[in-house]
Amino acid sequence: MKRSLKRWVVPVLLFAAVFVVEFLLQRYTFLQKEYFGLFLNTPDYLQEVHDGPRPLLTLAGDFLSQFYRAAWVGPALTALLFTLGFLLLRLLWRRSTRTDLLDLTACAVTVVALLVVNLLPDRRENERWAKVEYATLHQQWNKVISAATPRAAQKDRVFIPYALLAHSERGTLPQNIFRYPIQGPEDIHTEGERTRHGYFLAAMADECMGCTNEAIHHTFQTACTTPHGTSHGTLRQLIKLNIASGNKMMARKYCDILEKSPLNAATARAARRYAETLPEQSYLDHGPSDTAAIVSQNISRNMRLLATAGFFNNAAADRYRCLLLLQRDLRNFAASFPPEEDIAALPLVYQQAFCMIADDDIQSRISPAVKEAFARYMEAYNQIRAKDDDPIQPGTFWEYYFLGY
Repeated sequence: MKRSLKRWVVPVLLFAAVFVVEFLLQRYTFLQKEYFGLFLNTPDYLQEVHDGPRPLLTLAGDFLSQFYRAAWVGPALTALLFTLGFLLLRLLWRRSTRTDLLDLTACAVTVVALLVVNLLPDRRENERWAKVEYATLHQQWNKVISAATPRAAQKDRVFIPYALLAHSERGTLPQNIFRYPIQGPEDIHTEGERTRHGYFLAAMADECMGCTNEAIHHTFQTACTTPHGTSHGTLRQLIKLNIASGNKMMARKYCDILEKSPLNAATARAARRYAETLPEQSYLDHGPSDTAAIVSQNISRNMRLLATAGFFNNAAADRYRCLLLLQRDLRNFAASFPPEEDIAALPLVYQQAFCMIADDDIQSRISPAVKEAFARYMEAYNQIRAKDDDPIQPGTFWEYYFLGY
């Protein structure tokens, strides 16, 4: 009995080790595979898979992707696969007199190899991307900021709009915007970027600003970039957004599609029941989109129109004002504040911008310390300009305005 139990110690340890490695280093990758994956028990889907390359592998991968919605499932399935492989190999050396040593060696080599592979730069970068997208989707802004750091943005600039969106939602955008390697207005959004990342981020920004119809548009475009033209996650998102916009007909349509995914069927039925309890309303006259007449493909214009229409919260106001700073549009920046704004109480980057406006009333309301710092900066700027030297005060609006892109 003891010998029988002893033979299971190494497989159990292997399962546990692989699970821990995969959970710690790849769980967000699995979560995003589920979000952008699709498995439907419909003839159209099966025919599409059959006509594509490697149909059996595609079908198996799509089927497994449904299970990854829980963070522990992907690592558990990977650990199970490695453990079964180990048990099959054990059958080959079962007649050996040193099976215990072979078991431990195979287990150690497997775990070390898996650890090395998961620590490769490309794998770490993919996991970071998955974490940023997952956290953005669920509006976990602290996680977005912890992953899309200024250092990460130095390596991949596409992290910058995610980080700035997170900071705006946390109310810390003015204090942090110039900690990132900002090059221009495009860094605060992905206007015109027709990629999955661009559409996904635009949809999230629209949703945060309360522009539900535009979020639907960009979520649909995100779905079109997936391998099957839609996915589990984008279907769930479209159901949620159409319910929020009052478009029960479209919500039911997406529920009908999602219900064909075995592990999402319960979610689809619950969403349909909830939608039916809501009062009928016209989705053509709902929210900021109708009043402000905003458009999906121009986020800069959308923010200006939302400000004019009065659909601004603090986060949207900061995004709009920082966008104006990146455009070096000081006139409209100043006009975005009330006439008697206490400038000295504003974030430092806003005060730095007001320092550059030649208006006696505005200058009288700026902190003396900031005005002195601006005078010192201009003196140093004139000196380095003559020498064609490096920037001297990174992280300030002045540095961006005079020496930025």
